[in-house]
Amino acid sequence: MAQQIGNRLWVTGCTDVGCVRTLNEDNHLVDVKIGLLVVADGMGGHDAGEIASQLVIESIRDTLQAFMRTPPEPWNSSMMDPCDDGESTVVNFTIREEFREEFREDLQNDEPTVDEAPNPILSVVQSAVNHANAAVNHANMQKGYPEGMGMGSTLVGMWLPEYSEKPVIFHVGDSRLYLYSQGRLNQVTQDHSMYQQWVNFGGRGEAPAQNILLQAMGPSNYVTPDVGFQDVGKGDIILMCSDGLSGMIPHAKIAEVLATTNSKNLDQSCRRLIEMAKKAGGKDNITVILGYFV
Repeated sequence: MAQQIGNRLWVTGCTDVGCVRTLNEDNHLVDVKIGLLVVADGMGGHDAGEIASQLVIESIRDTLQAFMRTPPEPWNSSMMDPCDDGESTVVNFTIREEFREEFREDLQNDEPTVDEAPNPILSVVQSAVNHANAAVNHANMQKGYPEGMGMGSTLVGMWLPEYSEKPVIFHVGDSRLYLYSQGRLNQVTQDHSMYQQWVNFGGRGEAPAQNILLQAMGPSNYVTPDVGFQDVGKGDIILMCSDGLSGMIPHAKIAEVLATTNSKNLDQSCRRLIEMAKKAGGKDNITVILGYFV
């Protein structure tokens, strides 16, 4: 059932195991109290991808909840003005950086000063993603996996706290966020994949597989998430999804569904997208979050 975040956004989310897999490693979160939306696509199979995706979501939620209880000083609303077919795999690479055992310590230790971060909301999202990655990486280390191996997860999220004029978009991997605005569907996030890198460099030579990720949450102790504010307007629609949707349904077909979506039929549109992905083969788990700005 669709829920409302403040007086700004109606949102709903749904997930399905698809037509091929027996386990749903996707997880998603709609937390209207703190204005947080997250989709995480776990990777690992027997290595517990579903645990990785859940751990990522819980860690990010906990970090942002703690931040909202104890924001940095000095604090005022002006500081928040943003105007200043196969499971994905991760390239095995090692970052030579000591793992920080203190990732569970008081968040105050990692929060930036005003001089270091003119806009604290971006810094706290960056910190939340780093803490979530450290949590999964630590779990991998405890299981004896070497750096670059073990369970992992993609991540795409949007945070819309009441004191921020614009939502913050963040992501790692190939789960995506789209914006449908003024009759056009645009992909806001850019996949962290070898295929996307190949496209960015001109698409010369043989194309790599689309499911090979350059980074994901957990296998390595360091990630570089994309974090930034997003302009939105009344009547705009955001779509967040795992590649079980984006890898099965053409861009134009997704746009057709969103063209008829409004605040009153979000649930129906969400289920319709999932059924379309299943009808196209449903080769992977499918997770969708839809939001309508009012």
